[in-house]
Amino acid sequence: MLNLSCPQEKLYASVQTVSHGVSGRSTQPVQNNIYLESTSNTLRLVATDLEFISLEGEVDGDVADQGAVTVPARLLTEVIGAVAGDDVTLEADEQSTLTVTAGRSSFRIRGMSAADFEMLPPMDDPDSFELPQRDLHSILSQVVFATSRDETRPILTGALFNISPSGLEAVATDTYRLALRKMTAEIPISDSRVAIISRTALDEVLRVIDDEADATATVSLSDNQVLFEIGKVRVGSRLIEGQFPNYEKVLPDDCDRQITVSNADLTNTLRRMLIVAREDSNRVVLRGSDGTLTITAESQDVGKAEEQIPATLEGEEPEIAFNARYLLDALQAIPQEEVRLELSQPLNPGTLKPVGTDEYLYVIMPMQIM
Repeated sequence: MLNLSCPQEKLYASVQTVSHGVSGRSTQPVQNNIYLESTSNTLRLVATDLEFISLEGEVDGDVADQGAVTVPARLLTEVIGAVAGDDVTLEADEQSTLTVTAGRSSFRIRGMSAADFEMLPPMDDPDSFELPQRDLHSILSQVVFATSRDETRPILTGALFNISPSGLEAVATDTYRLALRKMTAEIPISDSRVAIISRTALDEVLRVIDDEADATATVSLSDNQVLFEIGKVRVGSRLIEGQFPNYEKVLPDDCDRQITVSNADLTNTLRRMLIVAREDSNRVVLRGSDGTLTITAESQDVGKAEEQIPATLEGEEPEIAFNARYLLDALQAIPQEEVRLELSQPLNPGTLKPVGTDEYLYVIMPMQIM
């Protein structure tokens, strides 16, 4: 049976990461556990809900005996985080009891048989390619927040990826806003692929990826699964089945007024306006005139807030209302110093873009001006 020792710090980091794969809603109790398996020189950790997320990690260790066991995720996380000592010894017996020893501490955790633990099946003939971690982080951070949390429309709870030999395009929408990010790159696949990947999996990729790393992440796609390999962490998921909405129909194709402002000025002003706007469905009104953008928020119960920031205006003077939180979500994902709002009529969608690049756009539905 399983018997090995490994560094406490690395084991704890891996357990914390992998434990996010446990949903806690499984009807099979063993799926609420973390699967531990000792191989020739490593400890493999796996947790999965068998649908939207599978997380796997590895820790190098001194293996005395190979074997496997499953133990409750929350309990294992607490124990490994609490023990004192540079190294931890894990030993499982034939009754699936795991003994954790470190320093002067010893814990016996009642587990369940590894034979009953189910995992996602191996991928069938996947296409694989590599992306710099910083690029993958940039793409996901600009798109994932716009996915829907409404599980009655599962197709919108994921992001659509259009992948071709010349690059990729990622899209997400919750019907109130839409985020679209494009990237040009040489991707070694022979045919274009389309995949809808769950927000649950993409959130975990964002959690473990290094947004400043030179290292690459490997992405593998089959007809029904995706796998991200980031260092010693593997994030897998079944793809969401169904037809993603024809998002190109909602992309505005004309505008007769533009507002160019400092990203920092607009971000900080919206945060202040939310003190009032949160009492009125986060509504803020934007009005442009004479090189100034005036932003107001008003609530019958709280009062009124108003602030002006410098802006470059083109076309007719704009007046439109938006959800301030939706604007902030996009602004915080845009690294460029200046952004441009492209508008038409007060009840038509607006488009937010970073100045200096055409790789990203964010479409947001307006609110009615009260």
